[in-house]
Amino acid sequence: MSALDDPRSTREPAGSIDPPARHDRPAGGFRAWTARRPITAFLLLAVPLGWVVLGVPALTHHGVIPGGRLPAEVFALAATVLVMLPAALWVVSVTEGRAGVRALLSRTFRWRFGPGWWIAVLIALPVTSVAVGVAQGRSVATGDLLPILVREVPLMLLPVVLVNMWEETVWAGFVQTRLERRHGLVWAAALTAIAFAGIHLPMLLADDVSTSAVVGAFGFLLVAALLVRLMIGVFLRATAGSVLAVAVLHGSWNGSSGEDGLVDALLSGGQAVLPALVAVVLVTAAATAVVRPELTRPSRDGDRAAAGSRS
Repeated sequence: MSALDDPRSTREPAGSIDPPARHDRPAGGFRAWTARRPITAFLLLAVPLGWVVLGVPALTHHGVIPGGRLPAEVFALAATVLVMLPAALWVVSVTEGRAGVRALLSRTFRWRFGPGWWIAVLIALPVTSVAVGVAQGRSVATGDLLPILVREVPLMLLPVVLVNMWEETVWAGFVQTRLERRHGLVWAAALTAIAFAGIHLPMLLADDVSTSAVVGAFGFLLVAALLVRLMIGVFLRATAGSVLAVAVLHGSWNGSSGEDGLVDALLSGGQAVLPALVAVVLVTAAATAVVRPELTRPSRDGDRAAAGSRS
């Protein structure tokens, strides 16, 4: 795990986002170790505590503790805002000081990244998922289109404010951005996907499932996380490192892939997760084609690296 934070690895990939600030670091103790191994320190804090919170619905469901069936979404929100976000902000404060924390949070609310990219993060995945479903022979509920949109679009966007903005402040703004400085876009996406899937493992146990079913579900989660993190990495480059942009994109993914979500309500023929995964690949490829010059151009400032996306 310490290889993630190898201080000897100092290269910054072309177009990297928000280079680390230089400042005085603590002389010794856990804070000094955190300064040398920020991602490892974050995972050591967030994963065990996150599992404690996210494991409650599984424990109550299987009768280990009283409570019966509990909504996993509430505990996902709690793990995000009470465990992962504070852990990430503390690590950033140790490694980059208060200025680093302010810079990270400013990216959470960075909304100026061009109308074209706003359209992309809002509708590219749902529209492409529906198109893929139609290409597979599914039909679209055109007769109920307006009521479905009125009902499902707010349900897709509400979690962006409640969960996804803070979740992506952690995973995109802190973990993936920092890993990309060391390992490049693809490896950063892969390593972030492993950590992201790992911390969500207890949520797969909150049902009557077999060991083989859990292994299969975790494998699928890992593949989906890898594809989505690659997409998020490209969109970070395209939107000047905006966490808000990828938070909206994350919400759009949830609405496109989730059971009883927007795309699931629009398409016939079962769950929409497979069309959504194909849509992720297609949208990532299209976004990569648009921002390819920025992906290969050396830059030390994420704002300059994606300045063209605002015009």
